Amino acid sequence: MWHDVELQQSDVTDLYAPHNSAHHFWDFRGACSEDLPATDSIAGDLVATPLHGSTCGDDGVNLDGNSNYADIDDWEWGGPVSIEVYVKYNSFNGYSRVFDFSNGVDSDNVLLSNFGTSSAILWSARQGNTQKLLSTSNFDSSTWTHVVVTVLDTTMKIYKNGVLAGTKTDGWEPKVLTRSQHWLGRSAWPSDGYFEGTIAYVKMWHGVELQQSDVTDLYAPHNTAHHFWDFRGACTEGEAFKSLESKL
Repeated sequence: MWHDVELQQSDVTDLYAPHNSAHHFWDFRGACSEDLPATDSIAGDLVATPLHGSTCGDDGVNLDGNSNYADIDDWEWGGPVSIEVYVKYNSFNGYSRVFDFSNGVDSDNVLLSNFGTSSAILWSARQGNTQKLLSTSNFDSSTWTHVVVTVLDTTMKIYKNGVLAGTKTDGWEPKVLTRSQHWLGRSAWPSDGYFEGTIAYVKMWHGVELQQSDVTDLYAPHNTAHHFWDFRGACTEGEAFKSLESKL
């Protein structure tokens, strides 16, 4: 309690900040394999295991579009949720998943994929076998794409590269339950394609609808220049120029 004090927006923002942090974070950038799964660095007790020969490199877990995928341990969750991913599609197989969390075909699936064989972004939540979906914008081909999806009450949103790309106002939240399949790169439907490309990381917030300012902050590390050659100063034919990566 505060007596004789009216808290301002900035005060309330600061008070809420500890409750607005992610609940799960699977980072595949580095060494991981079936024998060395990626650990949830926040909750600590849920691991994501690359399967069928999937391996991790500096950029993330590399999936071949044929049989590679990763499986996260099961846990109970649902309700309002926000999910952040950083991915690179090398090709657009049919409804190839970034993630598909479910109990099987048409069974409480919560998924993010490309739409059909197009590059369009598909964000979907099923209650039982009934689906609410939002599709808009696109994943970039052979280029990294930052995507955040959110749902609160009936409002579903997709953000691409820090910008709100689409909103659905008659959606719904996932049911609170324990799903038996938490797959990255694989669909619950056998007829759908596997993800071909690289998934850098997956991050989740329970009970939180991230706002534009949050998404802007999350995208900021990916929105910086990759090379910078500065010719202001002494330089000659035989002298190398410095770039941000100091290699070129």
